[in-house]
Amino acid sequence: MKKKYFLFTTLVLLTIVFESTAQVDNTFSGENSGANNTGNFNTGFGKDALMNNTSHSNNAFGARVLSVTTGGFNSAFGNESLANNTTGSLNSAFGTRSLWNNLTGKSNIAFGHRAMESNVFGSNNTAIGYGALLYSTGSNNIALGINTPKNLVSGNNNIFIGAETAKNLINGSYNVFLGNVSLEATPSSAKMAGNNTDATIILADGLGNQRIFVNKAGNVGIGLGNNVIPANRLDLGGGMVIGRNYVPNAATTAANTTLAPLNGMLVEGKVGIGNKSPNNKVEITHGVNGNSGLRFTNLTSQFNPSSNQTATKFLTVNANGDVVLQRMAGLTNTNVMASNANLMTTNVNNIQASAPIVNSISNSITGNQLVTTVNGVASAPVNLPQYLLNEVDGSTTNELQTISQSGNTITLSNGGGSVTIPTVVDTDTDEQHLALAGNVLSITNGNSVVLPPDVPQTLSQTGNTITLSNGGGSVTIPNMTDTDQQTLTLNGQVLSISNGNSVVLPTHGPQSITQNGAIVTLSNGGGSITLQSTTVTAGNNVTVLGDGSAGTPYVVSANDTSLYADNGAINTATTVGGNRIVEMNNSNIWFSTGNSNTNGKIYLGATASYPSTTGDYRLFVEGGILTEKVKVALRSSANWADYVFANDYKLMPLKEVETFVKANKHLPGVDSAEELAKNGIDVAQMQSKQMEKIEELTLYIIDQDKKIEAQGKAIEKNTKEIEELKAQIQALIAKTK
Repeated sequence: MKKKYFLFTTLVLLTIVFESTAQVDNTFSGENSGANNTGNFNTGFGKDALMNNTSHSNNAFGARVLSVTTGGFNSAFGNESLANNTTGSLNSAFGTRSLWNNLTGKSNIAFGHRAMESNVFGSNNTAIGYGALLYSTGSNNIALGINTPKNLVSGNNNIFIGAETAKNLINGSYNVFLGNVSLEATPSSAKMAGNNTDATIILADGLGNQRIFVNKAGNVGIGLGNNVIPANRLDLGGGMVIGRNYVPNAATTAANTTLAPLNGMLVEGKVGIGNKSPNNKVEITHGVNGNSGLRFTNLTSQFNPSSNQTATKFLTVNANGDVVLQRMAGLTNTNVMASNANLMTTNVNNIQASAPIVNSISNSITGNQLVTTVNGVASAPVNLPQYLLNEVDGSTTNELQTISQSGNTITLSNGGGSVTIPTVVDTDTDEQHLALAGNVLSITNGNSVVLPPDVPQTLSQTGNTITLSNGGGSVTIPNMTDTDQQTLTLNGQVLSISNGNSVVLPTHGPQSITQNGAIVTLSNGGGSITLQSTTVTAGNNVTVLGDGSAGTPYVVSANDTSLYADNGAINTATTVGGNRIVEMNNSNIWFSTGNSNTNGKIYLGATASYPSTTGDYRLFVEGGILTEKVKVALRSSANWADYVFANDYKLMPLKEVETFVKANKHLPGVDSAEELAKNGIDVAQMQSKQMEKIEELTLYIIDQDKKIEAQGKAIEKNTKEIEELKAQIQALIAKTK
């Protein structure tokens, strides 16, 4: 009876532990565990664990763990850990609801109840502690501690260590927070770190007192208070002592020690400014002979002391440049000055010298003001008389002149005068003449017609009727009964009358005026006139009229082609929709820098502050650039990182990489944050360097994959041996019957 009971119990246990589907080497236990599984090498314990799994090498322990996954190589321990995972792989979740909402995120490690609960797509995160990275959806983050970070939603490449650290940080990347760090929920100014903080290092104690603050520009603050962003490369709150005998302010009994100042700096030893090997307590090396490098801002040669002092000692420098105290001996009060014409002679303590009274003199005129400069001293401006143009009709926009004809009188507008063409007297009363005044065509002893102003017209003749096209009307010439009958002839645009004169009709109706220098021309045979020279003195407004077409462009000066003499601004009154548009007309704009060896740069922003340490760049944009596409050219294939895949490339072992990162806080071969803040980021170089690191990472992954494959084969061998062991156990059980 005991043998039968033992056999039944053994069979039940084997059924629970080794329940499997038709796939290879799967182990499931629990209601619906592995019910629809199609993968291999999976282990599931708990209700619905790996129920719909389609991948391989997953481990699931707990209810509803990895129940819908299609990704492989995941490990989940705790109810609903990785419950919603779909294609995510290489994840490790330990704790109830850890990585609960993960869908496609990969290579995440979560230890603790609800650790990384909200992560959906983030990858390469490590969260250790209850609620660590609870709301985070980013990638490449490391969090150690309960509820760390407290409020982070989005952000990448952060490191958080401490209980509930990074409190109030909602969006942030590239941060390192150590200790109990709490940021401003609503910063009162831009000088305070708040809920959107990037590339910042903060070290705090367990009570929340921030001791060190390094901002994204590389500025370091020590003892400034919580969340105060340092404005300088090093900001200190309190005193600093450099030397061997430093002791705190609190108290000391040693006679050879120095107290740290409450708010200042003590230096034990020598200080060199511009000099790495000082020979005195303070030594300043300016770099230019004759310059001390020392300046007193509020003590200059322009300062007049309130009282006179008589002293025989003074400060000077010795042969080494050291400042020493010297005494003046044998002082006298002899001071004689004499002048002769332009020569001044002085005698001070029997030391004679002479110099011309006037060394240089120059005049300059700005507008109508004359300034005389003698020996570098400018006189007060003298106003010169201005020669102004008197405006006759009160308008400055009607100075162009036009030519008009009335009968046989030709008139030039705006006071240009008129001339009268002699009239040819004919004793025959039937003689007729055509006349054109503006757009009015008339014939003597007849009627007149008005030519349309803006449409080309032609004349045609039928019998004794003359018709002007485009609604210009017609005129009928009376029938002539005598021998002096006249006829009209139109040849091209020349209209003539027999036994009379002829006129040239305009080709396109209205006439236009153009100006070339001082010559004003009326089109269609209207003649031209030469304007007298006009001088405009400073202070008058000048308006240049014209259409700016290709035929009649604006010309400011034939000798000076520069745009403006002074700085200019866009006229908002004539700017439509806030945009000043320049049509390119299928042409290019070239800002030539051939004659700009030093400058030749373009700056967009409020203050033209050109960086001096970022290379030979030409375009600077304050506030950033927003564009739809950026393409950076490589000078050669050697500037890209494919050399990593060369057979002779020396890949640094991961152990050495770890040692380097711990010592330098950045990857090997990549500039530090301080260097990038100082010199800027070369996009092409940085992209190449990042590709180098990606290709190195690929080599590391390939190596790890080989190791995983070897481990898989070992597991497969062990599994086979277990199956053989099971067969042996079953054989032993059979013998006990």
